[in-house]
Amino acid sequence: MTGPQTTCPIAASLELLGEKWTLLILRDIHRGICRFSDLEESLGCPRSVLSARLRKLVEHDILRVEPYREPGRRQRHAYTLSTKGRDLVLVLAALQQWGLKHLPDVAPIAPEPVHLGCGSPVEARLSCRRGHHVEAEAVGLPEWP
Repeated sequence: MTGPQTTCPIAASLELLGEKWTLLILRDIHRGICRFSDLEESLGCPRSVLSARLRKLVEHDILRVEPYREPGRRQRHAYTLSTKGRDLVLVLAALQQWGLKHLPDVAPIAPEPVHLGCGSPVEARLSCRRGHHVEAEAVGLPEWP
């Protein structure tokens, strides 16, 4: 981690994940786009940036590298989500839900995330550990030392 150390989990998470390409890489890998060349094509991300972001996500065990070889070609790598990476689907769903609600220019063209089991749209929601649904205005964020 660069810069001053922090005990704030939001700041620490942003240090690792808070760059546009990182979240879009995670989105695409969650959607099943997992080869470097396919990610590059999907994202339009510069190769050097894509390579650096993938390396950082692997180093932090958010992505795993799986070698593959197409017939007659050299070995290459595909990227899959680790448990830590799969846990970020909540963050991605919440960002998409927020964008659909508050950015009207993207809402008509962006499909909602769906539950693969039944096809119903998925909502990112807050709940307390006792199972109560919690609205945003009822959430307290503590101060960090």
